[in-house]
Amino acid sequence: MPMPPGIATVTLTGRYIRPDGTPLQGTVSITAPGLITLSGADSLVNGSASVALNASGAFSVVLVATDNADMQPTGWAYNVVESMSGFPSRSYSIMLPQATPVVDLADIAPANPANGDYVLITGPAGADGRTILSGTVDPTSGDGANGDFYINTTSWTIFGPKAAGAWGSGTTLGGGGGAITSVNGETGTVVLDAADVGADPAGAASAAQTAAEGTAQAYTDAAIADEVTRADAAYVALTDPRLTDDRNPSAHATAHAAGGTDELTPAAIGAASASALTSLTSRVTTAEGTLASRQRTAIRRGDIADLALADPLYSGAAPTITTTQTTTSSITSAVKHAPPLVALSGSDVRGDFLFLGATDFAIGSTSPDTNYALPTSKIPHTYASGQSSWAFEFVTDADVFELRFKYISSASSYKLSIDGRPLTTYPVGVGGTTAGSGHMLKVAFSGAAVRRIRIDLYNVPFGGIYIGPSYSLWRPVTAGGRLMVLGDSITDGSSQNAGQGVGTWLYRAARMLGVTDVWDQARGGTGFITAGAYATFGDRLSADVVAYSPDVLIIKGGYNDASGSQSAIATAAASLLSAAKAALPNAQIIVAGPISPTASPATSITNTDTTLRTEATAAGLPYVSLVTGETRTGAGTVVSTQSPYVTSGNVSTVIGADGVHPTDVGHLHLARWMVRALAPILPL
Repeated sequence: MPMPPGIATVTLTGRYIRPDGTPLQGTVSITAPGLITLSGADSLVNGSASVALNASGAFSVVLVATDNADMQPTGWAYNVVESMSGFPSRSYSIMLPQATPVVDLADIAPANPANGDYVLITGPAGADGRTILSGTVDPTSGDGANGDFYINTTSWTIFGPKAAGAWGSGTTLGGGGGAITSVNGETGTVVLDAADVGADPAGAASAAQTAAEGTAQAYTDAAIADEVTRADAAYVALTDPRLTDDRNPSAHATAHAAGGTDELTPAAIGAASASALTSLTSRVTTAEGTLASRQRTAIRRGDIADLALADPLYSGAAPTITTTQTTTSSITSAVKHAPPLVALSGSDVRGDFLFLGATDFAIGSTSPDTNYALPTSKIPHTYASGQSSWAFEFVTDADVFELRFKYISSASSYKLSIDGRPLTTYPVGVGGTTAGSGHMLKVAFSGAAVRRIRIDLYNVPFGGIYIGPSYSLWRPVTAGGRLMVLGDSITDGSSQNAGQGVGTWLYRAARMLGVTDVWDQARGGTGFITAGAYATFGDRLSADVVAYSPDVLIIKGGYNDASGSQSAIATAAASLLSAAKAALPNAQIIVAGPISPTASPATSITNTDTTLRTEATAAGLPYVSLVTGETRTGAGTVVSTQSPYVTSGNVSTVIGADGVHPTDVGHLHLARWMVRALAPILPL
């Protein structure tokens, strides 16, 4: 939206990258310290401006200058909060005077918060400096300014400093023409000779050099030979053949080369043979490739928990959880830790949360949505219809906390985890009363202790966390890298399972794999050639996947494409896999085929499974088949086989009443099935 007329602005820009140049992702929030009045422009300034980094890690935002005319109060500064994905946030203050209309944040941001804040302040212009003037005649009263000096270069007289418009009588600098009149006791017009400065007379050095060269010339080869008379010395003439022998200091590379007259073998000088070097180079290359693979792959086979014990529930004393339709905290003197962009007031602070599975937060344009944040990092990238499945974590020592949220519908769900273990097997409803109204979900423990809290949310606008004033809240670190799935409703969830996206196989499998940052970038009805209500996988790759740099990407789908042309599916899959590899060179990419909701897969499903497996092998990518139970390497080699996901023995429990989507039990089974399928193709 354009700035109202009559307001001076400053354009603030910036770019955030990793040390290797890879762009960072996140947001930069710029907050005014309180209510600012601009009477000349009939406007009030308050709140924050938040901008998301684009695909290059850059941003640009137009802000109100901090020194506008008629602004009250004056002398204030913006508070900047940098929230980068995977890094701690930081904040500092800046001023943006209108004298500098475009400012890059890198020029004014502190290099290290511990060294203090850097603030761009344009100071007042300094007083004019004084100068020294010169001329061939004496100065007049009109020359120069008070404080200046003037030199008459004819009489070598200096005048000044000029005061009250007058130069004064002047002072002589030296004798006639400025010549020196005394040096070391000599007076008058002084002329120094070589003796005066301790130098040799002119020509003496040249004569000495000529004499020396003549003496040297006298020593011919014959004269040198006559002088060599000692028993331990000998004179060798330049023509002596010994000087051309290959063992003496002359060119002999050819003689020592392989097949030469004086060949030197690697063994003769303690060196490795050519074949040994070739073998060593090959081993080093292999080792470097393995190391590079381990460095860029965040999920490892060794991080997988024992499947018999995977995903256990929290074993501590369960907290008391209640939901009340209110936006007022029941905690005495509570402090609200607000999400990004939500305006702060009173004792509110910006929450130090670890956001997982989503970013690019936004708030609604009208009340009450201005009090609630939602991520927009999945198609269609809007506040109301964007990313409905995501999570956040924080650590607190409080005995009670309250989650403020806007109630949407009975489908709005959450899953609470404490110290890495979920409190319930499946997501549960938030327990709201009136749709569209603010609510508080209160979690009360039996006592205060340091706990790591994770809350997975489905269709729940987030308004902040409240704790008592004597307690703290801080952000933990993520583990296991970033796992992302580009897929369809089998991953995004359906009405056949609780919690929609946060209740599917993906979130549960991530816990088994030791991953906290799990991204559900799936949309129901989509596929390789099928757009559904959104877009095809290929059209969603750049904005939904590449922009957020996953460490492991699983492309899982094909069910919605099965009725289409197999050649079209093959072409779309080949294009997508090629583009994904080029855009994400450091990510591990895995392809998983379509689900068969029956124990006897339809021909269209088996054909699609075969087509996708062929294209994955052609792209050098691993493939997981839910139809055959096989896991293949990028070379197409089968490394694991298990029963198909759906069998005649389990179809009635794993597939819901709609005949397509998994039930809660089905997603639990699929999570364990997928972990077994992925294990052989993960690094140790």
